Amino acid sequence: MKEIVIIIGAIFLASCATVGSVIDGGKDLTTSVIDSTVKTAGNITTSALEDVSGVIEIVTESTENIVDNVVEQVDEQTDELQGNEEEKQEK
Repeated sequence: MKEIVIIIGAIFLASCATVGSVIDGGKDLTTSVIDSTVKTAGNITTSALEDVSGVIEIVTESTENIVDNVVEQVDEQTDELQGNEEEKQEK
């Protein structure tokens, strides 16, 4: 009878160690997955913001060039019109 109690006790102790290892392994796996997910999401967000800011910068530069061009053209045309009026007044 003592032998059976000793065998059952040894199996119980071994199974407790196994359960503890499984719990620790599961905890490590879960924390690793969460950590990787958060890091990946952070990297994606940062990249997306950098891309969007790059696009906005390009659009801003393009718009600025267009506006500058339009202002220059309007200025030239108004100068021409003012030049024609001055010639008419001189005659």
